[in-house]
Amino acid sequence: MRKLIVVVIAVLFISSCSAIVKKDSSLDNGLVPLLTFVFDDGNDTDYLVAREIFKQHQATASFAITTGWIGEKDYLTASQLLELQKDGFEIMSHTVSHPNLKSLDEKQIEHELSSSKKTLEAMGVRVKNLVYPYNKNNSLVREVAAKHYRSARGGRRMMNPAQPEQYELKSYPANHNVNKIKSLIDRANSENKWLILYYHNLDIKVRVSPDNTGTFLKGEELLFSHSGARGRYSKELFSWLYFLPVAGTPQAGDTIIGQTSKATCRLDEIIYNDKVDIGGLIEYTHSRYPDMKIVTIDQGLDIYKVRSEE
Repeated sequence: MRKLIVVVIAVLFISSCSAIVKKDSSLDNGLVPLLTFVFDDGNDTDYLVAREIFKQHQATASFAITTGWIGEKDYLTASQLLELQKDGFEIMSHTVSHPNLKSLDEKQIEHELSSSKKTLEAMGVRVKNLVYPYNKNNSLVREVAAKHYRSARGGRRMMNPAQPEQYELKSYPANHNVNKIKSLIDRANSENKWLILYYHNLDIKVRVSPDNTGTFLKGEELLFSHSGARGRYSKELFSWLYFLPVAGTPQAGDTIIGQTSKATCRLDEIIYNDKVDIGGLIEYTHSRYPDMKIVTIDQGLDIYKVRSEE
């Protein structure tokens, strides 16, 4: 009987120790895991494509704007920025001219960071946070950023803990590998971390047949027969064709017709479709991890109780 009692006590002790080892202290912070989508540069697909995706899935995102490109061809207009803000999206600064800030002196850095914010604010846009072009920053850049912004996002392919580095928020580039991104979402949930993903232009990459007729023109509208989808031609590389989604979903077997050039080719395979893939990632998060919040950068900072601008 005495031996049995000793064995039971030993088992209970080992079990309790095991529980202590396995416990993740990050789960004691009372925070939920977070997911943020950021779209860099201010491409017009932010409004034409991303806006539709996130509204359809009742989610939100952040858009980082290079102010020197506002109103230029294929970039957002001032009115589109205001509409995005009205819809609940966050507008961030991405400097005036998109330089490598590490290559500039303090006066130039000050101009890039302060002027971009002032330009956006003059349009009626609220701006609290920054994205460094190319994710490049150093101590001087971060010091200037702290004068004007609540936070700034860099890269480094890492997740953010409960106490993130305010002026070097970590992020991952979207790499068109949906399974890899899903694994990152899985890990952010299990580790109670903040995963920030960043994108640029939203496009579709397809493999086309080698027997093209004619040459497509950059920026022309494409019609996809029989699916009825429409796109905007971007470029061709080897047997791949890139275009921006405008309406509908193209399908393998479609004939692609340039509406200006009258060039044609057959769509053999869809390599990736950013519009479909992002929607799928939002659905994956909502269905698999209902406690994981999809937030803007500023909302994430609020949840993580990061101080506001001074």
